[in-house]
Parts: sequence; C-alpha cells; structure tokens
Amino acid sequence: MTQARPRLHSTSALRSQLLREAGERLVLLLNDPAAVEAERARGHRGLMAMVKVAVVNALLAHEQADGVASVPALPTSPDAVFPDQAARAAASAWMGELEDLQAETGLFSSGDNLASPPDSAFTITDVALVVQLLREGEPWFPELAARLEHLLGRALPALTTGGIHTPNHRWEISGALSRGGALLGNDAALDRAREWLTEGVDVDADGIYSERSPNYSAHVSNPSLLTMAEVLDRPDLLEIVHLNLHAQLDLTSPQGDLETTYSRRQDQKSGPFPLGPYLPQFARFAPTCQRCAGAVPRVARAPHRDAVETLTQALLVPAVAEAIGSVESEAADGAAAVSDDVAFTQGSGQRWFSGIRLLRRWNGRDWASVYGGSDVPASGRIASGLACNPTFLRFALGGVEISSVRLSRDFFGLGPFRAARAQCDEASSTVVLNEELAAGYYQPLPADLRRPDGAYDLQFEGRFAAAMTFSQREVDLLHLNTEVSVQVSDEVVSLSVTTTGPVASHALELALPADAEVSGAVDLGDGRFCLEAGDAVVTSAGRALRIGPGAGGGARLPAEYHPGEAYTFLGGTDAVGGKRLYLTWASPGTTAITVSAI
Repeated sequence: MTQARPRLHSTSALRSQLLREAGERLVLLLNDPAAVEAERARGHRGLMAMVKVAVVNALLAHEQADGVASVPALPTSPDAVFPDQAARAAASAWMGELEDLQAETGLFSSGDNLASPPDSAFTITDVALVVQLLREGEPWFPELAARLEHLLGRALPALTTGGIHTPNHRWEISGALSRGGALLGNDAALDRAREWLTEGVDVDADGIYSERSPNYSAHVSNPSLLTMAEVLDRPDLLEIVHLNLHAQLDLTSPQGDLETTYSRRQDQKSGPFPLGPYLPQFARFAPTCQRCAGAVPRVARAPHRDAVETLTQALLVPAVAEAIGSVESEAADGAAAVSDDVAFTQGSGQRWFSGIRLLRRWNGRDWASVYGGSDVPASGRIASGLACNPTFLRFALGGVEISSVRLSRDFFGLGPFRAARAQCDEASSTVVLNEELAAGYYQPLPADLRRPDGAYDLQFEGRFAAAMTFSQREVDLLHLNTEVSVQVSDEVVSLSVTTTGPVASHALELALPADAEVSGAVDLGDGRFCLEAGDAVVTSAGRALRIGPGAGGGARLPAEYHPGEAYTFLGGTDAVGGKRLYLTWASPGTTAITVSAI
C-alpha cells in the first residue's frame, strides 16, 4: 500500500466546498472547548476523529496552494493561512488521550461494550486510514505517524482473535484488519479478515444487508467491503456495494432522505436517514457507472455529508478524487438541508423489494412506501435487532407527506397490526398485507399434572408469564385475522382493512405534517383529530389532501394508538406523536378510505 496518492488539482465547486467544511471543522475544534468536549464524550472514537480532522486538513494544505487558500484562518491568528502549529499541538494532545484509553490488551471500551473488539475496530479503521495517508503523502508529522502505527500494532492481535455481536461488526473488524494488516505486514490479520468473509456477505438479491439499516450500510458495511475489495483483491465485494447503492437511490425521497421503516436497527424509529454520508461511495463508482455519476451532485446536496471522510477517500482513491473534481455549482450549497422539494427527483418508477417486503413508488415530488416486513409476527416478541416498526405505509401526495400510517386495535394487548405476509401486484401497484393473531383462555390442567402445592412451571405464553405451566393446558382461542390492501398511484392512495374475528375497536392513525391544518374532523386536543364521517382536508404549506370517508366510529371508540403490552409494561411506547388523524371502527368487517391530492 505504497502507491502514489491522488492529487486534488481540480477547483470544482464541490471540492472547494468540502475543503471549506473540513477547514471549518478544524478551526471549530481548535477554538471551541465545547466542540472538543462533545467529541471526548464519544470516547476513543471521538478522539481519533479529531486526530483525523487535523491530519486531513494539514495534508491538503501542504499539498497544494489552492487548497491552502480554502482553509479558514484562526481568529486568533488572522495572518496565518493554515494553523499548522496549532493543528500539530492539538493532534498530539488528542493522540495522547487516545493512547491513554487503549488497554494492555490493545482494545478500547465503549459504553456498556467493555474490552470490545468491534468497537475498537471503528477507531482502528480511522487509525489505519490516517497511517496510510501519512505514509503516502509528504512528511508532515513523523512523530504522530509513529505513534499511530504503534497503537495500530498493539490493537491488531486483539482484533485478530476477537469476536463480534452484530452482523456489521464482522465487516468493520475485517476492514480494519485488512488495511491495518496490509500496512504492517501482518499476515494473521489478513487471514482473519478472509476467515470472516467465508461466512458470506449478508446481503439479499436487492442489495439490502441483513440489518436493513441505511446508517450501518453507509458507515460500516459499504466502507468495510470497499476496503476488503481493494486490499484482499476481492472485486466481487465491489459489486455488492454497488448493488446496495442503487437500492438506496430507489429508497430516497425528493429531499434526499432514505426510507428506514424496514430497518432492524435504531434508525427504524429515528426517522429517515440522510443520503449525504454515502457521497464518497457514489463517487467511487461514478467513473464507471452512469447512474452513480448522475447521483453524485444530488448526494452532495443531501444533508449530513462528511467532508473529512470524503476528502480522505479522495486522497486515497483516484475515482473519488475524479468524481468530486467534476461537480460544479449544483453542489456548492450542499452543507445546508435541501429546501427544494424536488431536489432528488429521479423521474418516475417503482420497485418491489421482495426480501424486506417493501414496495417503493416515486413520481416527481410524490412517493410511497408500502411495507410488510416486520419480524415481530415470526419471532413473537419486540427486541433489539428485530424489525419492529408497525408503520405499514408512508407517502407524499401533492407535496404533502403522511409520515406514518398504523392500524391500532384492542385485542388482548398484542399491539398494532404488523403484517406476517405481503404480496405485491406490481402491475397495479397494490400490496396485500396479512396477519393472524390468536389469544385465549386456558382450561384446567389434566388431572395427572395437578399438584397439591400449586407449584407449576413459570412459562411465557406469548402475552405474559405466570407459574401456570401453560404448555400443558388446553386453550380456547380467539382469532383476529386482518387483511390490509394498499394501492398507490400518481394521485391517489387507496387502502382497505378487512377483519374477521371478535368485536374489537380499531383505529387507523395517519401522522400529519407539523404545520398541518385539519378541517372536517373533530379536534380532540393534544394534536389528535378524529374523522367520524365524510372527508377531512389536511393542508400543509399551501398544499392539501382529501382523506376519507370516516368509518363511523366516533367518540364511542378510542381515537388513540395502543403500542401493546410489550411496551406499556415497561412504561414505554413506540408512538409517533405530533399531529395525528384517526379513523375508528369496530371489527369484523371492511373499512376503506382514499387519500387524494387536491
């Protein structure tokens, strides 16, 4: 890994903006103690991130004169173009703090992950990147380079033998082992990375990793696989990343946000994920892929792009340097959130993701996601690492976004509707979702199993636990079967809910924009509205939707969301909050509504 580093000779708008953002980040860290403390709070990862900021800025400033001019001057040193000495001193100090956090084992700890090989790998990935930068560039700070190499050498043995506990950890560790092993000539590290790869990459035919998380795709799986593709001579890994990037494009809203409802990680409940962090990855494929090349300017305008990481990759990978050097004014203001509601429009299209059971449809500023891939029906529980989000529909019509549609009901505290099956008719853009629930009442134990002392096994029966040996009892079951059909078109979203089973209250919840004004529905206070009959009109930013008709439930049925006992027992909830419109009714039967742009 001693090849000559790419030079950023271009003066494109994007390159200049990235240089400014990276320089501003360094100046902030050198002058604002609060910014430094915020990074310190992240532990070893934050400390190494600050070292990386200093090194990348310094190398760019020393490398080319026009790059120097793009780095802001320190307010305390107005005559200096680049705060070289200040950067050296800060990098050395931050490095010292990082060294103090490295245990004798070579590992770091993060939060509740003690002596953690995978958490350490996140830091070691950046360490190896910076070591490579310092090796391939003009000498800037030999002492820092030596200290980084020493820290890397101490960590590699522990990463070589250490384990993981999430799918993406395999790739983060393997990426760190690959780059670090190549830099230090550590064959054991390289062999361990190859061993992890023999498990096979956890990606489906659509390019979605098993954790289904845009966050982890952007920050872990894709970068790690790209590293291994280069270092281990595995071009097949490039195609996996490329497939994932095209999937992300098809899951992107006009505002540059990615769908996250289907995720198995934290981002399933934190809202859409920005496309910006994917910038260096799209740039890598831009020279050979027309679609990725066309995406680069738009990704550059999406929120939360990482200037330091993008420039790091540009310094190491010629394709990235070429791509960012070709983008002009379209990305000049990319640091700000996109205000144009069609900033990322890709015309019109549709894609059925069979692995995650999600239909994505888009047309200009309008889009829809119909989702039926929850893990809860199969697993029988709510848990970290499962896809638990009960939102089965999200869409925007006429520029008005309905960020969540959920079906709540009162059936033995089992929570909202989560489809167990989903079938898609792509010709009609229709998805049919199905769920079968059962709960009941237990009969006395058989005579030969009864005990005078009443001491029976403590068992979990699916809703709650009790010392009643549920598994040995006959049970009288009540069944609630639900079918939800959703059809999306350019101007209308139609859905129907059909239920069979006992009489039970149901509430369809639509999450409205924060600025929404609602007419035709009863204002219940606390941001809640109930549509009893006829149509409601929802207006946002001068645009409007018509929703209805009401299902006739009225005030006699609760217009509210029930998260289920799995949450309420712990005093928790997965409710969306904000402004919400409810339609209520009682099962069994069929209820149909339409939403159309006015």
